[in-house]
Amino acid sequence: MNHDILLLAFLGLPCWLLWLLGSLIAFILGWWLNSILSGYRSKMLKAQEEKEAEHKRFIELEKDYKGLQYQLEQAEAETKKVRGLLQKCEADRVGLLAKMERDAANTDKKDDGNSGIVAAGTGPLASDGGSSRVRAMEIDYGTLFQNDNLQIIEGIGPKLETILKNAGYGTWTAIANASEEDLKKALTDENPNYRIHKTKSWPEQAKLALKGDWDGLVKYQKFLDGGRDDQGDFETPSKVEKLALKILGFKNDPEDLKVIEGIGPKIEELLKNAGIKTWSDLAAASVDRIQEVLNAAGDNFRLAKPETWPRQAELAAQGKFKELKEYQDVLQGGKDPGQ
Repeated sequence: MNHDILLLAFLGLPCWLLWLLGSLIAFILGWWLNSILSGYRSKMLKAQEEKEAEHKRFIELEKDYKGLQYQLEQAEAETKKVRGLLQKCEADRVGLLAKMERDAANTDKKDDGNSGIVAAGTGPLASDGGSSRVRAMEIDYGTLFQNDNLQIIEGIGPKLETILKNAGYGTWTAIANASEEDLKKALTDENPNYRIHKTKSWPEQAKLALKGDWDGLVKYQKFLDGGRDDQGDFETPSKVEKLALKILGFKNDPEDLKVIEGIGPKIEELLKNAGIKTWSDLAAASVDRIQEVLNAAGDNFRLAKPETWPRQAELAAQGKFKELKEYQDVLQGGKDPGQ
């Protein structure tokens, strides 16, 4: 107590003024601390709001992504459906042209003096300078195959196609613009053992496909052997033709007699038991011989009409599957309605 009195006396200030100064200092300190805490709290709230806004944006983006993914899946499904329809239209087109060809041929055989018969070279089917025969068009490979189908290239199978697409070579355009070394590197980066694959001809094949030069590609592939262009003989089947054959519903198995319109599994078994086991055997067999086999099997098989079977088998044995498809499109249960 005495020390306080002495201190006050020393300062020479009245008590009320000292109390006021002390209160003011306490107020300033409190205000300063509160400002610091308020600023910190504001920053925390702002950070929380930004985090919530970012989370909300993430959710919206995720919804948009899922929506786009769904639309992409729908678009891919529609594209697949359209491709299937295009392939069916192409097959129907070839069949219709074959029918027109046959109708025009029948017209040529008729006398132009008969009532109601169109004179040869004058009817609506006439083309090519007056000929009444309609030339059958080649299959439109551009309809059957899309730019991302790398398997049309001789030397590329399903596995190599996947590797190339993963490496950024997913279209004919990409393959055509790549060098032999680029393609080789893409394969060996996946597996060093893939260096055995010959990639030299791949860009050239892709360029032919891009230009729509399917005849040129078919001829070139018949010279290739597994993609190599140094040991072909022009006899090796074309990769494009084989794939088109598969799309059109055939397979290159000479012992598959079911390829013939009118022959099912049971009749196939009957013919093979009778020694007619391949397309060549069936092509060489007479209609009477085939009918004998059917008659011997019972009444259920006597109604089959084998008149066109040797002709169909001859086309298959010769590898003329396009012509076989055209011919079969005008048949009804294996029977030629024009005969």
